[in-house]
Amino acid sequence: MAIEQRKEERYVAYDVSKGELYHPGSGQYVKVQRVHDISTHGICLCVDACLDQGEKVRLGFKHGRVHVHYYGFVTWCSPAVSGSYMMGVTI
Repeated sequence: MAIEQRKEERYVAYDVSKGELYHPGSGQYVKVQRVHDISTHGICLCVDACLDQGEKVRLGFKHGRVHVHYYGFVTWCSPAVSGSYMMGVTI
């Protein structure tokens, strides 16, 4: 069992369900299938590809007419069900 490393409370983000993750190093776009939870300094995502720890990424989300972009780093990534991955990103 892994040691809990969260330092702050996490919140479920029902309104932010889909988005796009861009990996500048490869020019690859990764589909964000859903947002698992979010905090002040990080976000947990269900994505369709795995990236290495430390990789720089750009997250983009749309909610109505509002477009939000965040830059961050992959802190962890592990296989999930049906070929998807759970990924933690520090923002």
